[in-house]
Amino acid sequence: MLKKFRKSRKGFTMVELMVVIIIMAVLGLAIMPSLMGSSDKAKYSRAWNDLNAIANAFVGYYGKEGTFPKITGGPLSGAFGTSGTPKDTFQSFLNTPLANLKDPWDQEYQVASGWVETAGKGWIIVYVNEATGGGDVDFGGLAKVTGKVKKDPYQNNVPMAKLVINVM
Repeated sequence: MLKKFRKSRKGFTMVELMVVIIIMAVLGLAIMPSLMGSSDKAKYSRAWNDLNAIANAFVGYYGKEGTFPKITGGPLSGAFGTSGTPKDTFQSFLNTPLANLKDPWDQEYQVASGWVETAGKGWIIVYVNEATGGGDVDFGGLAKVTGKVKKDPYQNNVPMAKLVINVM
C-alpha cells in the first residue's frame, strides 16, 4: 500500500527544493559583487560624460558669442550670477537648467576660471567635487585646481576634471 502511494504522488520533496534554493543562493552570491561594481562604475562614466557635455557647452558658447562667459569659481549653477543672457545662452547648449545638473553623487559640478576676458586668454576647468577628501589637479602648470577634486578609481585615480580652454 505504501508503494502505491509513492508512485501516484506528484511534486518535489522538501530536500529537492532545499537543494535548488541553496544552489540559487550560491549563484546569487557569486554574481552580486560584479553587479555592485558595475553600478559604481556607471556613476563615474556618467560623470565623465557630463564633464564632456559641460566643456562642449563652453565651446558652443564661444562659437556663438565669440568669447567665453565671465564666470566665477565654485558651483557651476552660480558661476554666471543669478540670471541673464550668458547663463541662458550657456544653458541652451546643455538643454537643462544648471540648477538641475548634478553629478551622480548629488553634488553640483564645480568650475574654476582663470579666464581674462579683456585679454582673451586664460583657462577654464570643470570638475567633480569630492566631499570627503580628493586632491589637487594640475594641468602641466598651466591651470590648477587646489582642493577636493574627485578621483576615478577605474582610470588609475585620474582626477575627474576637464580642461575646457587654456590659451596663454
